[in-house]
Amino acid sequence: MAFNQEQQFIDLITRAKRILIIAKENAPVDAIASVVALTEFLKKLHKEIDSVIPGFKPSCAPKFLKNASSIRPELGAVRSFEITLNISKTPMSEITYDVRDNKLIVSVVPQHGEWTPADVAFTHGADRYDLIIAIDTPDLASLGKLFQEHADFLYRTPVVNIDRDPGNEHWGQLNIVDLTAVASSEIIFGLCGHWNRNLIDEDIATALLAGMIATTQSFRTQNVTPKTLATASELVAMGARREEIVHGIWRTRTIPTLKLWGKTLSRLEQDRELGIVWSTLVRQDFIEAGAGDTALDGIVSELMSYAPEAKIVVLVYETGTAHETGACVTIHTSPPYSAQELGRAFGAQGSHNKISFCLTPNQSIVEGTQMVIDRIRQTIKATK
Repeated sequence: MAFNQEQQFIDLITRAKRILIIAKENAPVDAIASVVALTEFLKKLHKEIDSVIPGFKPSCAPKFLKNASSIRPELGAVRSFEITLNISKTPMSEITYDVRDNKLIVSVVPQHGEWTPADVAFTHGADRYDLIIAIDTPDLASLGKLFQEHADFLYRTPVVNIDRDPGNEHWGQLNIVDLTAVASSEIIFGLCGHWNRNLIDEDIATALLAGMIATTQSFRTQNVTPKTLATASELVAMGARREEIVHGIWRTRTIPTLKLWGKTLSRLEQDRELGIVWSTLVRQDFIEAGAGDTALDGIVSELMSYAPEAKIVVLVYETGTAHETGACVTIHTSPPYSAQELGRAFGAQGSHNKISFCLTPNQSIVEGTQMVIDRIRQTIKATK
């Protein structure tokens, strides 16, 4: 009898010795919360777990997400390098090592005789991880630097791919892509609850509910289903701290951040036919609001909440002084559009749903914005 996806998920984790949990670069609250929740759940099953989100900063995670500080911003080494010396005929007496001029020097003294180069072998050791769980990661490119530096490792290691994005490329060996879920955290709850509901404590329940609340703007988006509300109710019954989540996500914005958001919303423009929303911020806006670039993090979410029908959100903002560095652009997309496809004409870097690039220094923000929007319109119309 064939296993269903939940059973395959349990079987893979049960057999794994060390697991790596990852999420895409520039991960939203849902992805961060899902990583935290699944990490803590699997630790209760006495599994060795490491969690990595490329470029992750603890300050990006809401304070109520306990243990988010354990998430690492980069993967590091995935396997060792082994030097093998055959001592069957020439026994070893002692071994020492030293580092000189950035070189490791290993000295091995035999009991008698000597070794030859044929007695020495160089090989890679086993991988540190024998299973990868990717959450909210539609494709390998969305992993950014992690994919660029560890492509071979990602290709040779079994991957469980968990997502709710219709644009997910099903790049894992086990793909749990639920298009009816409003958030990855909703899928994680289903998997963990199917395995052992008793292991879902208050902190795990809070993380899972946080992912759902953040993604649905507190259950105000059109894709909220009765199943979603039933799941949220179950999590609250399990001890999820709803008020703490709402306060941590929306009621902790600083006055400078709110001022900057206000300036962005006051310049909001929209192409209803193509589902594009865009706005601009000049350097003077940052100065008058008393805010830095970090205040930009929540602006796109705010724009999308004001225009939920938008599939493409463009934010053009000046960095430094305009005559020195010009303006930068971020483009966020949701299905059926790909930010990477839209950004290809600009030489942009990023993932399936977010790319960034800068305009030329001699381009005004008005001219640059018009050029970007016109190019996006042309790209969309060319594909229809």
